[in-house]
Amino acid sequence: MAGCKRWAGLALGGLLMLAGAGTASAFKEVKDPNLAAKASDANQPGAIPRATLGWDRIANVREVDKIIKQVSRPVALFGKEVAALDGKPFTVAGFFLPLDTSDKSRKFLLSSLAPSCPFCPPPGPADLIQVDATDPVTATLEQIKLEGTLRLSAEDENGIYYHLENARVVPTS
Repeated sequence: MAGCKRWAGLALGGLLMLAGAGTASAFKEVKDPNLAAKASDANQPGAIPRATLGWDRIANVREVDKIIKQVSRPVALFGKEVAALDGKPFTVAGFFLPLDTSDKSRKFLLSSLAPSCPFCPPPGPADLIQVDATDPVTATLEQIKLEGTLRLSAEDENGIYYHLENARVVPTS
């Protein structure tokens, strides 16, 4: 089990390194939420399934390089409207990315992009939220809706800018 958790940590590190520095997201070319929803339409050939609920509210972020402990690293600069969400209740829908091999987990990543295409580039830092749920959440390939307290982390050592604390699954109707 410890080997699996170590592998998950290494995979996450590799995923974030592949995302690269510069823009805060590899997939934020579509700024208009209406166009983003259209781009995620499963009927469009080659479309990457994309969650839209909540992601448009945190999209105004960019990266700059900063020297931290004598190493240049990208850090987040949040727009005013995003910074105002820090510590506030937040609802978001996305796709479950496990950090371990359990069927249920309280700590996982939520992605705006479906993890279904092995040939698509990985999500960037602005496309991920680290979740700390109050109760274990069952791993699924379907989109899930969560609510919790949003925390921003501009200089997170793992490159995760968003954290959802005390999260719980919101039943879909």
